[in-house]
Amino acid sequence: MFCHYAARAGRQMVSSAKQVVMLTRACTLASSPTPFSSHPTNVRLVPEPNRSFVTMTTNNDDPHEVDAMFQRKHSLRSKLRKDLKNMDPIRRSEEDNAIQSIVLEAPWFKASKSLCAYVSCAALREVDTSRIVSQVLSKPTEEQKKLYVPRVEDRNSNMRMLRISSVDDLVINSMNILEPSLVDCDGKQREDVMEASNPVDLFILPGLAFDRSGRRLGRGGGCTIIFSADCG
Repeated sequence: MFCHYAARAGRQMVSSAKQVVMLTRACTLASSPTPFSSHPTNVRLVPEPNRSFVTMTTNNDDPHEVDAMFQRKHSLRSKLRKDLKNMDPIRRSEEDNAIQSIVLEAPWFKASKSLCAYVSCAALREVDTSRIVSQVLSKPTEEQKKLYVPRVEDRNSNMRMLRISSVDDLVINSMNILEPSLVDCDGKQREDVMEASNPVDLFILPGLAFDRSGRRLGRGGGCTIIFSADCG
């Protein structure tokens, strides 16, 4: 049985991971970064006390204040998408390789036994994760880290994190994004789902932008994580 939880539960699920890594490009950091080659600002390992995944939000019930907040978010997203579109392809590729090398060589990655990671989409100009995913899946199944990948379940952007053990477990969805198939190579229903009660060691989180405190600006899709649970 599936129980639908509010977006807050999804954020708590991310926060419960032992390590949270945020990937973005230097041009979308909130303050001016130093040159990428001298300082890997694109990879943000967020210390647990400082984790915050609610960004540019307000508890004010004033509709004018809420509307102003949405307008600011819309304006910022438009600017960042334009910056990413105009980014030099060579620099983008260099940053992708450098970012993935930082992750793959990090002690917190090597020590992790389980992780949740997104499969990057070139059309969205996300930081490439193909090397990270490939390295995890290149090991024999019994030696692999447990890798969970998001799958969008419906038009309401509900998603589950399903475990994969091979690139053959991925299929292209209607948005041209790779995600886990519902059945494995043997035709069996995929049952290994990331649970809130058993968080992963490492959560690799994409975002349109982050500030230097790790606060995230998403793409405005409003995805909600769903997972198996006893709803009582």
